[in-house]
Amino acid sequence: MIESTEFIASIDTHKILATIPIMPYQTIMCMGAEKGLFPVLFGKFVFDGKVVVFESNKKNITETNKILKKINLGNVKLNDLSKTIKIPQNTIDGIFVSDWEVYKNTVKSFENSLNKNSWLSILSDIDKSSEYIKIYKDLKKDSEIHINEKYKLYNYRY
Repeated sequence: MIESTEFIASIDTHKILATIPIMPYQTIMCMGAEKGLFPVLFGKFVFDGKVVVFESNKKNITETNKILKKINLGNVKLNDLSKTIKIPQNTIDGIFVSDWEVYKNTVKSFENSLNKNSWLSILSDIDKSSEYIKIYKDLKKDSEIHINEKYKLYNYRY
């Protein structure tokens, strides 16, 4: 989870979109709304697809809902992460996670939802891949890209 508005503003969203294998028709899962930044980014890009967002922070949920209503982005569905996650099997093409802890705590909830050849991208200031990627034995690392002076984007394929 990104800790301050200052760092949210420094995130190069163009670099994120250029780095992940996202396509306009995909169904994307976004774990962490970060005050609307990622749901809006992915919702606008996957104009023929869907974005399923999970967030645990009530303030972020409220702010993100206001933004989504204001810009009328209808292909984004925001969910409370503290509630049970139910996603149909083989419906997700890619997952964007804004923190390793979120990945660690939710990975079992969405592993059956992934399509073949899906992707996973994790934005973090610390590389915890050796500790957490063991959870999924089928993950293969694609890249590791600096997004700004603090954060990297870790990309994987299934």
